[in-house]
Amino acid sequence: MRHQVLLIDPLYHIGGERALREQVDVTLLEKPTRMAVLDAAKAAHGICGRYPNRVDADVIEAAEDLLVICSSGRGTDAIDIEAATRRGVTVVNNPGFGKVPVSEHALFMMMSLSRHGAEHDAMTRTGRGWQDRLGAANTIHDLEGATLGLVGFGQIGTEMARKCAGAFSMRVIAYDPYVAPETAETLGVTLLPTLEEVLAQADYVSVHAELNDETHHMFNDAAFGAMQPHACLINTARGKIVEQAALHRALTSGTIRAAALDVFEVEPVGPDNPLCALENIILSPHVGGLTAGFAEASAMSVAQQMLSVFRGEYPENIRNPDAWERTKQRAMRLLAGQ
Repeated sequence: MRHQVLLIDPLYHIGGERALREQVDVTLLEKPTRMAVLDAAKAAHGICGRYPNRVDADVIEAAEDLLVICSSGRGTDAIDIEAATRRGVTVVNNPGFGKVPVSEHALFMMMSLSRHGAEHDAMTRTGRGWQDRLGAANTIHDLEGATLGLVGFGQIGTEMARKCAGAFSMRVIAYDPYVAPETAETLGVTLLPTLEEVLAQADYVSVHAELNDETHHMFNDAAFGAMQPHACLINTARGKIVEQAALHRALTSGTIRAAALDVFEVEPVGPDNPLCALENIILSPHVGGLTAGFAEASAMSVAQQMLSVFRGEYPENIRNPDAWERTKQRAMRLLAGQ
């Protein structure tokens, strides 16, 4: 028999899709609607989706023969893992590939905030020169010697710390209740016990936490009030970690100096989003991880892990191991034609 795979949106690289098509039948939804996803899921043995398209309980229930759900990258917040586990469906993700590109994008954003990159680009295009910036020189800040506060100290946060401490001699502090202080100390990073302590000391706050019940709207009015007035926020993690209305208030009131976002509460961002009208913010359309290296590696990992599950082999990055034995039993029955 041929297994059926549903791709909700194309994989980041065509190589992954080709690897799948060599061994399974693939249905690709390039512009997925809710009804199209539910209909296509009915025949699926494997589903790959990415934020903001959700593989929720309804989609999982529609897919009677479903064995595996795969995220396109590290994040699994678009997948109802509890519903999958109840059905005995394995959930896998693809961590590790984004740590370099996402940390580079966060660093690019931090440097742009430090040097007023967007403003200076606009000045140059309209014929204004350096003379127009003399009076505002004290608003252009050096990164060297500044304090970077990391919220989330996993693979991407660790890579960000390595780059900033090494290249810019920044002091790096972090908040992550799931990391031991000794782990951070080996990298020259000071792990602080509360988010508020990091916010009170940091010149730049870079978010690298996962989205869950604890981090949803972690950055609210109170959090922005704990930051220094000259401080800047960078978010390349998940949009719903930052409460957009609270950020807008912080930026317009001078509670913080500026922000840079690659992710948003609602994506894609339209011109009616009030953040788009602000001058003290840099925006990019959730492209932090999109480099050639990441695209190929993550797409191939999606294909390899799905095919492993179809063969009854334990996948490399399983997120719900409690579901595996039931998945394996059904996978082996399918292989046997039962």
